[in-house]
Amino acid sequence: MSNTRRRNSSNNDGPQGIRERSRVVAEREASRLARPDQPSASGTLGHASRARSSVASTPFGQMMGGRSPPGRKSNPGHQDWCGPFSVARQMIAAREEARRLREEQLAENDPSNSKESHPLDEVTEAALEKKRRLENPSMNWVSRRQRANNSPTNGDATRVSYYASRRQRFNQQKILGNGGSIVSLFQLCVNCLVENFERIDSLGMVDHSIRRALCERLVAQGKMNGAAFDVLAEMGVETLELVDCAQVTKDQLCEALRILLPSGLRAIILNHCGRCFGTQAVQVISEIEKDKLELFAISLGGAYLLKDEDMAKLISAAWRTLSSIEITACPLIGTQFCEALGVHFSTLVGGMLLELSLQNIPLTKDALLSLGASSDALRNLKSLKLKEMECVDDEIVSIILSSIDQGTLEGIDLSGNPQLTDEILPCIRRCNTNGNLRALLLSGLKQLTAIGLEIFFTPIDGLPSPPMLRKIDLSQCSKDEVNDSILILAAKAASFKRSLTDAIDEDNPNPESLFFGISNVMGLVHVNFGGSSITDKSLEMLAATCSSSLQELDISFATSVTDNGLGYLTSKVGCQFKKVSIWGLAQITEDFLDGHDRVEEGGLEIVGVWMKKSGGRSLRR
Repeated sequence: MSNTRRRNSSNNDGPQGIRERSRVVAEREASRLARPDQPSASGTLGHASRARSSVASTPFGQMMGGRSPPGRKSNPGHQDWCGPFSVARQMIAAREEARRLREEQLAENDPSNSKESHPLDEVTEAALEKKRRLENPSMNWVSRRQRANNSPTNGDATRVSYYASRRQRFNQQKILGNGGSIVSLFQLCVNCLVENFERIDSLGMVDHSIRRALCERLVAQGKMNGAAFDVLAEMGVETLELVDCAQVTKDQLCEALRILLPSGLRAIILNHCGRCFGTQAVQVISEIEKDKLELFAISLGGAYLLKDEDMAKLISAAWRTLSSIEITACPLIGTQFCEALGVHFSTLVGGMLLELSLQNIPLTKDALLSLGASSDALRNLKSLKLKEMECVDDEIVSIILSSIDQGTLEGIDLSGNPQLTDEILPCIRRCNTNGNLRALLLSGLKQLTAIGLEIFFTPIDGLPSPPMLRKIDLSQCSKDEVNDSILILAAKAASFKRSLTDAIDEDNPNPESLFFGISNVMGLVHVNFGGSSITDKSLEMLAATCSSSLQELDISFATSVTDNGLGYLTSKVGCQFKKVSIWGLAQITEDFLDGHDRVEEGGLEIVGVWMKKSGGRSLRR
């Protein structure tokens, strides 16, 4: 017996025993430090040598280990170590138990589970599902990717991985030219001219659109300087359009205006012109003989040197032929500008203003009220833009729209004015007496409500018919207020034949049944409902009413839209549908991106999808 104890003691004192004991000590201490609120599940660790241990046994027998804490099941393999792999194993092991407990809690809280089952429950559920699919045709849409994967003839040959499908999509876009790899002949010519622009003395009689493309490329390449300006602004041009005038000096612009205005310059479109367009340029324009001045359009952006009296002087010099005014981010414009508009474009003087665009201009409320109330200068307006102006409220919009008494308005842009409410909607409806309104942009108006918008697009006795819009923008409004009902009413108003409006069955929930009342030449063209609460129901209505007209759709951050709605819309609209923006729609998967009906033929640009080619940089499409 003594020999056996001596042999066990020698085994425990060996290197292997010491290593095992050190490991146990480390695990015990780590568990204690990681979970100090839980008692240790392991027993008291004995001495390294049983021969030297003073506590080897108890009066009741050998001490094998400590007691488990109350409420914990006995598990000799349980460890409280908090390392990443141990925690992962514990979570995986507890997953089924947590799932079972969660299902039990849901079953207790769900009142439908308390109902007794019936033999016809499955038949009833099938009938309800059939009804839902009839009312929502997008539920029947199946992705081409799913059809290929589920095809019994192909087996597993067509089942590709996620990365393989992304690579296939990238290669397909590259072949079709959507990836920017195939440059058009026009762009090749523009690039060649820009690369050798310092050798060009004159562009000849080319259109202003070509000059604009050259200017954009010069700005992108950092080559837009004084010499390039002299070539673009040569004698004989009718439109002086520059996307960036930061490198153009006052003297250069004034010298060009002295030459171009008497020779037939008709439009001045300058962006970022704060350095060059100011008092001196206005003085040059006012010195031109009246019978030689043929300006009909002036567009100035960022002219921070242009004073209020200078703008009034410019209008007084060019009002005879001027019909379009656009001013953006000119901080010195004020009351004198509005007074000049009211005087020179009134009926007494005879000026005719057709387009007025003001954005980010610090005008006062009294100045705008005087423009609409004390003059009929805006009586012939076709396009009105009052964007991002702090003073614009319901009263200003009401007075200005009431002064346009000819029903000629074709476009209204009131975006970015937080003070506007539902009160502006009846005013817009009343000024559309002739039904000419085609564009309505109300982006960022947080105080618009669903009731006001529904009334705006609903036929009401005593008011003109709802506008037949081509472009609508209700993005960044209140998410809960801009919903399916708004878009459905707007789409119906834009595309139904007026003679058949009363005969439409409003109770039929299936949008495909409305096809008989659709006008072949009407329908929404540009739709922006970003940040709204629309669902697939709205996309079904767009597919039914705008299949031959829809060109661009922006539903960014509309989180209730699914693959089925987008896929159904893409399968129904024609090839004129060129662009869809889906920023912030994480729920859109490869079922739509790789399975819609335009994947192979191309021509549809999907903006807002992240793709990464293996081994290359990330691409945002």
